[in-house]
Amino acid sequence: MPAIVMDGRLVGERLMPEIQREAAELREKHKMKPVLAAILVGADPASRQYVKNKRRMTGDLGFSSRLVELSSGEASTERLLEVIDGLNRDRDVAGILLQLPVPPGVDQPRLFDAIDPLKDVDAVGAAAVAGFYRGGWGSFLPCTPRGVLELLSYYQIDVRGKRTVVVGRSDIAGKPLALILGGRMCNATVTWCHTRTQDLPARCREAELLVSCTGADTGAGYFITADMVSPGACVIDVGFRRLPNGRFVGDVDFDAVSKVAGWITPSPGGTGPMTVVALMQNLIDAGRYQLGLERARYSF
Repeated sequence: MPAIVMDGRLVGERLMPEIQREAAELREKHKMKPVLAAILVGADPASRQYVKNKRRMTGDLGFSSRLVELSSGEASTERLLEVIDGLNRDRDVAGILLQLPVPPGVDQPRLFDAIDPLKDVDAVGAAAVAGFYRGGWGSFLPCTPRGVLELLSYYQIDVRGKRTVVVGRSDIAGKPLALILGGRMCNATVTWCHTRTQDLPARCREAELLVSCTGADTGAGYFITADMVSPGACVIDVGFRRLPNGRFVGDVDFDAVSKVAGWITPSPGGTGPMTVVALMQNLIDAGRYQLGLERARYSF
């Protein structure tokens, strides 16, 4: 039996009326239109696509966005710190995100920690990490993990105690997902892997929930293939890369794995839309925090 497709676009549409209601309350009751500021370095096509999607949805909610673009050559650590400091000081800016990747040699953790914790809508700074590291929510959850949690909730996949494999260790996806899923919010039993894990296929086959977050270009097709998946497993594809022919794909061989898995996300169309939805939720929360309010609550 083919896997159930976990459609991020559908789930986002189901959440959107609640998000629009929260946005309208900020605009109409509190006279606030939170500004999302995105810092984009270089010309990475996947990064540009993500920023485009984020800015479009910000406008759809009646909010504003601001794009700060720098070439790879001018994007030093000190220059980026200046940009972040200016956005921290700007009272109109409610949320700041630094779109990855940044050039080699840039001190990425230093940039993350420079973002005002109440404007850190990507939840990459030390203050945000402390929240989910200790098993709580904090001010924000990182957008991709938050989107993954909402997909799991909508499709009623109970991860408590489940054997879970997370592949990837980026600061915005694999690393926080491993901590959150294995923490007190989710209580999964997590094995955390990466591209250098020995006998990775065997580790993946142990998983009832398999989450791949590498975006790896293997040079020979997909990173996660059908022989790496346990029958009936839930497979979440967070990977996102562009092929030479211009097509965007994920880590997982969707056509083959969907014949083995019990649930699967497409890519594009799975976690990507939910990441953008989660960013809008975090932006709304950032606006609420400026007003002294608690974060918004949703039905799932």
